[in-house]
Amino acid sequence: MSPASFRLVVRTGPNPGMTFDIIKDVTVLGRDVSNDIVIGDSEISRQHSRISRTPGGYVLEDLGSTNGTYVDGERLAAPRVLSPDDLIGLGENVSLVFSATSPEAAATVMSPAARAAAGPRPPYPPFPPGPATPASIPEAMPEAPKKKSRLWFFAGCGCLVVILLVVAILAFIPCEWWLTLTNLFGFNLVCAP
Repeated sequence: MSPASFRLVVRTGPNPGMTFDIIKDVTVLGRDVSNDIVIGDSEISRQHSRISRTPGGYVLEDLGSTNGTYVDGERLAAPRVLSPDDLIGLGENVSLVFSATSPEAAATVMSPAARAAAGPRPPYPPFPPGPATPASIPEAMPEAPKKKSRLWFFAGCGCLVVILLVVAILAFIPCEWWLTLTNLFGFNLVCAP
């Protein structure tokens, strides 16, 4: 009989369908390139979560990530033993399915009799709702260009005020000062009476 083996299959996020075989006793997931499984998403912490092989099965734990680690829609507050077909969520954008690569692997976590007694597995729950995006709020789309055009309007007005102040200051400088300044730079300026 071959040893039990498991893998993670990316369901949503960068590279959907990509698989990661879990071959180490401890596998760290995160955005940093030093992790065993690197997931390039800005919502993933540098070291987001860890899967550890234990005598009772594979255990998933969150490593203090900002956006959380979920199993079947529930945010992890403590380490949790994984079962085949568990949906692991990292933040709001990334989901991975924990799956067995051989029938023996599935049997080591939950026997067929225990699975039958547990009943059919419910469909994957949705992720917790994320922040509203402009595409999901129809009235928010027209506001984005208004904010940008308002910013340019105020920047233009500010530049105009600065130019007018400089011209006003230069207009009130006495002619003698102009002569002194221009002579310093080698210009010959004559003031009209």
